[in-house]
Amino acid sequence: MSNIEFISMMPGLQEIQQCKPKPSKQFVPQWFKDTPNMLDQSHMLNGPGSAQIGSINFPSSFTVKICPSFPDFFSQGYVLPMWCDTELGFNDKTQEFLWKTSNESFAWSIHTNNQFLKWADASLHGDKAKFVFKAECPWRIITPKGWSVLQLPMFYHYNKNFSVLPGIIDTDIHHEINQQVLYHGGNEKITINRGDPFVHYIPFERKSKLGLEIRELTDIDRKRFQKNDINIATKFVPNGLYRLMQRERDKKK
Repeated sequence: MSNIEFISMMPGLQEIQQCKPKPSKQFVPQWFKDTPNMLDQSHMLNGPGSAQIGSINFPSSFTVKICPSFPDFFSQGYVLPMWCDTELGFNDKTQEFLWKTSNESFAWSIHTNNQFLKWADASLHGDKAKFVFKAECPWRIITPKGWSVLQLPMFYHYNKNFSVLPGIIDTDIHHEINQQVLYHGGNEKITINRGDPFVHYIPFERKSKLGLEIRELTDIDRKRFQKNDINIATKFVPNGLYRLMQRERDKKK
């Protein structure tokens, strides 16, 4: 079996449980864990209703918990936690910045605003970015030939202090992963603690790119979509059929 390898450039770091890269399913945000599959009537502002999915109506008492896209996203790839206690700060009035780590062995640098923020009105979840720090990451990634990684912020954790910029790294030929980090804080220091979820990596195999076709709906399309809608409508929880379809697809591989 081919592996993605996370290599610690600092001996012993790979032995600290809080610092180890882990499957992303271990970092499912608590709000999602606490969300029920369905709401009772007392939680519904306007009483029972329905939501349209394709040509089928479903009760609006279903919550986002039954949407398979969330757990499928949370199960993809690996999360690299922050490797040491870190403080970052930027004052947009004085333009002064600072970074501090628990040990001088762990360093950061910056991207001046002329390099990025002068050209982009960057924000995440409505929190405007004020400065860009760059982590001198003590980890490297190696993937098999033909594989890259998609670098993502911890999107569903809704951190108002910082976010890692997304990007793609061909880690079969380039192994450094020094993350660019948007600072969203005010004029005060923010803290990223050792073990906090920091950045999400999803490996993917580079294959022939899909072409683009844009066309009108056909009778064949309509029958395919109707079949899918009625299959979903025959399950109490619509994602139950989706999971069944996934298992059947995977058996054919």
